Amino acid sequence: MSSAPLPLLQPMAPPMLLILVAPSRDLLDTLGPRLPVGMRVQWEDSRGSSAALETHRRAGSCVVLLDFRREQAAASAELTRHLQRAHPDLALVAVGSTAADQLDGVVAALRAGVRDILDLDAATADIDAVLRRAGGSAPVRSVAAEPAHKARLVLVLGVRAGVGSSTLAAHLGVLARQGVHPPLADAADGDPAPPDNSLLLLDLGQPAGDVALYLNLDSQFHYEDALRNATRIDATLARTAFTRHPGGLALLGQPAGSEGGPIADPAVLVQRLRGVFDIVLCELGGAPIRQIPRSLLNSADDIWLVADQAIGTLVSLDLALKQLEALGVRDGRLQLVVNRHDEAEGLAPAQIAERFAVPLLATLPDCPRLRASANHGHLLLQDAPRDPYLRALGPLLVRLDPALAGALPRGWREKLVLRLSGLPWKTK
Repeated sequence: MSSAPLPLLQPMAPPMLLILVAPSRDLLDTLGPRLPVGMRVQWEDSRGSSAALETHRRAGSCVVLLDFRREQAAASAELTRHLQRAHPDLALVAVGSTAADQLDGVVAALRAGVRDILDLDAATADIDAVLRRAGGSAPVRSVAAEPAHKARLVLVLGVRAGVGSSTLAAHLGVLARQGVHPPLADAADGDPAPPDNSLLLLDLGQPAGDVALYLNLDSQFHYEDALRNATRIDATLARTAFTRHPGGLALLGQPAGSEGGPIADPAVLVQRLRGVFDIVLCELGGAPIRQIPRSLLNSADDIWLVADQAIGTLVSLDLALKQLEALGVRDGRLQLVVNRHDEAEGLAPAQIAERFAVPLLATLPDCPRLRASANHGHLLLQDAPRDPYLRALGPLLVRLDPALAGALPRGWREKLVLRLSGLPWKTK
């Protein structure tokens, strides 16, 4: 009589010891019910000696949990630096929340160099994955691995400060995000659109922080933070740490008031971002060509030069083209956007394009209402959804995401911006 073969038993992973190091044990009551079955946490007073941690570490797999809720974030950041010096091989996990009023704690953990974040608002399965990765029970993806896909990267390069590239990028980002992912029913009733990683607006222009100002956003996680944590950036971190417009657009930029200067080389960061997002729109208005990292110029799919009809701007355009040619990037990726066009002033856009031998991508009309809306903390989308300026963005949107050419029905601009007008807007 034959019998079925017994199934092979997988070896059990060694028990994982979780240690909460904090000045009080109150986090245990919140954390305990969210842990996977069988996992327990032991509390160690952070005000005491760290010798107990060394004992636990020698006993087996040990993961140290640190309280990065907003109220404890500053103290835990200092504790993190101490533990990193005293016990550099300890597995550290920050415990915090990605709720809007608690996100400061997560940002503080990233700045302190904590690699793994345990989100108290996450599902138990996600918490289990974080703990097992930190404890070495799950494979860790190589930080140098190529992304599974490479997002489209478009540079919006204002040839001099003040030509309107920041305002252009803000409107393009919001419209493009809504074109691919229109607001859900609840978003139209006033709730922000659900976060996704379809489009990132990377603001590296000068003066710093202009795009956040036009979008009426207050960022807590900035470009420098992302550079320091480039190898940690994944889809989850992007959804939780990056600032979001109510329409769903993700923003990463420099804090307002940052001093101008050469942009730190973002090669690793951009590689990670292109593996997380579907489209990366990078605003570089006012940044001199010589201060833009070569890696950024070389890796771009498109480079849009934004200029107007002013004689000073045309001189800057000529200089920019010569500098790009010297760098070997004056090629088919370059296209011209003429902003603030007035038929009664200066050369026609086609004449400018012909004079400088650059293909003309779009002509945007002069729009006084654009400045009036900005002065009230609004985008033009909210105040004048049928303005000719918005209609003129069509070629840029389709170039940014070719899928929009077939996805947007007749009259899409009016429909989109009217739906956007129902989203909440802050007033600073």
